[in-house]
Amino acid sequence: MLVTEGIPDPVMTQITHHQASAVRGFAQRPQAGQLRIRPTLRGRGFVVGVVDANGPETVGFTRGDRVAWRDQGGELEQLLLLDHRDVLGVPGWISDEQVVSYLGPGLIARALLRASRPVHRGEGVMVQSSDPVVADAVGAWAASMGARIVDDGAALVLSYAPAGRRRPSSHGRLAQAAVEVFQAIRSGVFEQVPLARSARAGRGARVATAVDAA
Repeated sequence: MLVTEGIPDPVMTQITHHQASAVRGFAQRPQAGQLRIRPTLRGRGFVVGVVDANGPETVGFTRGDRVAWRDQGGELEQLLLLDHRDVLGVPGWISDEQVVSYLGPGLIARALLRASRPVHRGEGVMVQSSDPVVADAVGAWAASMGARIVDDGAALVLSYAPAGRRRPSSHGRLAQAAVEVFQAIRSGVFEQVPLARSARAGRGARVATAVDAA
C-alpha cells in the first residue's frame, strides 16, 4: 500500500522566451567552468534547459546539450550562467516532461532502496510517505524489483520523511544517481507514475514543489 497524506501534485511550468525575465543588458559570456543555459521547463524540484554557450574548462558540454539542475526557486531569467558542476547532462531519449516529473522522486526512491536491505522477489513491501508522488515512485521501483506492494503484513517497510534526510555529498555521486534514475525511466519503471501537471506561468512565477529531491 502507498500511504500518503494528500499533498497535491505540483504543476510543471513551461518556460517560454516572453515569459522568462530578460537578461539584464546583454547575454553575458560564460567564464571558465560556466555554462550559459536557456531554461525550458521546471517542476518537482528541478529545472531543465538547453546549453546556449559554454566557457572554457567545461569538458563534456557543448551548445545544444540538454541539462537539468536543482530548482532554487524564484524568477528564472531567459539565460542563466551556472557552474558546469551544478548541472546534470540529460540523455536525448528522455523528454523534458519526464525529467521534471521523475528525476526528483526517482532520486528519493533510489536512496530509500539503497538504504534498506535488498528487496526479495515476491515479498510484501509497504511504502509510507506524506508525498503521493514519492510514494508512487518508490512503490514502482520496488515493484520492478519483484516486490508486492501491500497494505499490511509487509516484510519490509520503506518510509520517507523529508526532515533529516541527506543529499548526495558530491556532484559525482549525484550524477551517478541521476544516471540510474534515467535508466529506470528508460526501462519503464515509472510508467504508472503520473507526469507533473502542465501549466504555463507568467513572468516571475514560482512553482511550489511537494518533492524536495534527494
